[in-house]
Amino acid sequence: MERTLKGALRLTTAISLGVMPTWAWAQETPPPVPAGGDEIVVTAQKRAENVQNVPVSVAAFSGEAMTRANVLSVQDIGRIATNFSTAKGAVTSSLRLSIRGIGAFGNTATEPSVATFVDGVYVPRAGSIIASFMDIEGVEVLRGPQGTLFGRNASVGALSLRTATPKNDFSARLTAEVGSYDRYKLDGYVNVPLADNVALRLAGQRQWFDGYWRNRLDGKRYGRQDDQAFRASMKADIGRIEWIVRADYAKSTGDGLANADFDPASVTPAQLAALAVRLGGALPDTNLKDRVMNQYVTADLDDRQWGVSSQASLDIDGGTIRLIDSYRDWRNDQRDGDVTSLPIPIASRISRFRSKSSNQELQYISPVNRWLDGRLDLVAGLYYYTEDYSIGEQLDMGAQYCNALVPAGPQRSACNGYLGTSGGRGASDQRMTQTTDSFAAYGQANIRLADPLTLVLGGRWTKDEKKGRYAQSVATPFITALRAPEVLELPRLSDDRFTYRIGLNLKPAEDILLFASYSTGYKSGGYNSGGGAPSLTTFAPDGSVVSTKRVFGRETVKNYEAGIKSSWLDRTLVANLTFYRMEIHGYQDRSFDGTSFIVRNAGSLRHQGFELDLTMRPVPRFAVSASVAYLDSAFTDFPAGSGLPGLPPGTVQDLQGTPANFAPAWTGRVGVDWTGDVGRTGWTWGINGNLSFTSDYRDSGVTDNNPQTMEDGYTLLGARISLNSPNDRWTIALFGNNLANQVYSTGSFNQVLAAQLGLNNGIFPGSTAIRKFRADPRTLGIAATVRF
Repeated sequence: MERTLKGALRLTTAISLGVMPTWAWAQETPPPVPAGGDEIVVTAQKRAENVQNVPVSVAAFSGEAMTRANVLSVQDIGRIATNFSTAKGAVTSSLRLSIRGIGAFGNTATEPSVATFVDGVYVPRAGSIIASFMDIEGVEVLRGPQGTLFGRNASVGALSLRTATPKNDFSARLTAEVGSYDRYKLDGYVNVPLADNVALRLAGQRQWFDGYWRNRLDGKRYGRQDDQAFRASMKADIGRIEWIVRADYAKSTGDGLANADFDPASVTPAQLAALAVRLGGALPDTNLKDRVMNQYVTADLDDRQWGVSSQASLDIDGGTIRLIDSYRDWRNDQRDGDVTSLPIPIASRISRFRSKSSNQELQYISPVNRWLDGRLDLVAGLYYYTEDYSIGEQLDMGAQYCNALVPAGPQRSACNGYLGTSGGRGASDQRMTQTTDSFAAYGQANIRLADPLTLVLGGRWTKDEKKGRYAQSVATPFITALRAPEVLELPRLSDDRFTYRIGLNLKPAEDILLFASYSTGYKSGGYNSGGGAPSLTTFAPDGSVVSTKRVFGRETVKNYEAGIKSSWLDRTLVANLTFYRMEIHGYQDRSFDGTSFIVRNAGSLRHQGFELDLTMRPVPRFAVSASVAYLDSAFTDFPAGSGLPGLPPGTVQDLQGTPANFAPAWTGRVGVDWTGDVGRTGWTWGINGNLSFTSDYRDSGVTDNNPQTMEDGYTLLGARISLNSPNDRWTIALFGNNLANQVYSTGSFNQVLAAQLGLNNGIFPGSTAIRKFRADPRTLGIAATVRF
């Protein structure tokens, strides 16, 4: 079956490439999402549809709406979309996207739980989408498994970014911004019609940022990042045929450092004093409310990517045939500072990530209201995806490595002797490679049983094949406290799964849609990509593998939903409510043993709750939007969960009944948009305010129910005030985020080498020293925009 799919997709790709010089292809391109009108258009079901007619829990926003809400990157979307969140790690590649409290960190070989798509193309690594937020026309957050209409696995939901499509009219925009902490940004686009049926759009962005954090140790500022991105899009349209081609390039440099402060409440005063003695009188920064850090830093970032995509469709009497082809090459190299985040040089790390992926997808989209007297329409497709992914790591021993970690005496002398001859460089080196091939066939039909009642039936068969190799070498036995030698060919993985959706939609009135559905999702198994100490693999004397922890199995999701989408009072009030229950089996959980992270299959996890989205327009030019989400998270079966970090390795605990990490019970937001005239001058003003809140949750990357990683709830306030010239030629805007300067953590982790540093079991048996990633402080800015 997979050979047939792959062959068909390659054949259609070859045909399309062969006719491109002569023919243009057509795609059903959705119109822009209105900024404040009655209709919001989404493509959640592969068609351009009013979001009120889509029986899926969707949070959708236009590019203009995100500008007014000061959404500057993917990491800001959670401030306007409830039940969606992001979390950063020590390296920029470790971005974690979550929907309904479920996600996966991006700096592993694990498949993401939240699938990301840019212009319909699957992007496999979340860290690579940070630079994709440019000239965005619309964003859709699809909550719940999308296991039918998306070719690639989207086990708990999907994030879909839609860039602006070339138009047949000339237009241009240039925006210049100046913000807090020496942030300067230029971005804009030029849209040029080349002929009656051909248009070109060029978009670019350049940003300079000096960083939030001041390092007491060397007096420098960190978090610096310089970004540049470019995209060229072309659309050709001849009759029924249209072809859209995009090419993009992005580069980020700087230090990429995330500030991880030492939580003094996680250890006793005696432990803190002993640590100071061990470190020669110095301590990491322990004030969680300032922008100061105190640690040895050797950070450097070089992140680059480029990609091309073609979306071609042909309108025929029987519907639309669409072909999507793409290729993306992403590389991330980062020296993320000393791995211990301490004020002496112990060990630094260079992380390397490289992903080369391609997608081919052939879709068929039937007409609506034509088949069987308007009682049937469907979407179907074939999909092929491949990725070559590599992860590398090099550890260098710092000048104080031996004095801090090796007992005094002959061993320490030998260790320092090694440092003197090698400089500590290349003490350990790791490389993991993985090749993934995925094949899928999918379809979904809407069957109108009666005038107000529709049956939805959909299914997707997926087959995933993976192969890989892991190699960890060490140049000195003194580094084995962090990494152990390990070389093996990873066993081939072959898995297939049928996921499906069954739903009923009832439309008793024009502005009311009632829906209920049962759907399933799936993530294939994979490989552990991180280094271990001791080795994650046990070898026999002859070198054969006895057992390995490098392989974990599939994760599956069952999802029950029921909801209503409604408009009232002549559509001045829109109210959407969805109740859901997700049951996750074989949950791919991540544990930490003090030196390395290990992904394994936990037991079962249940997430249930509701999502309420409201929009009110009581008078013209004034709108209030509000949303609130409730999430009840609990493991229903997890008998061998990770033990508390301070307990001996191998300790387990029964985590049944405890919630997952990054799963707050309550999230929500309130937004206000208000515009008016400046007398009779033709100038207008606009005011936007956004208030978002999150209740308490555990923000650790390890599921161990450690109370030390509980983050208190917080509320964020943002605002924007703009002044617009007649015909919107000029706009001047003042804006700010986190105006109340809330101090909170976006993630926490256990202090590396806590046991060796004597930082375990001080507060209670099992406790350890905790590090917290500090969130961005209050920022202010001014932007000037000119349009042509």
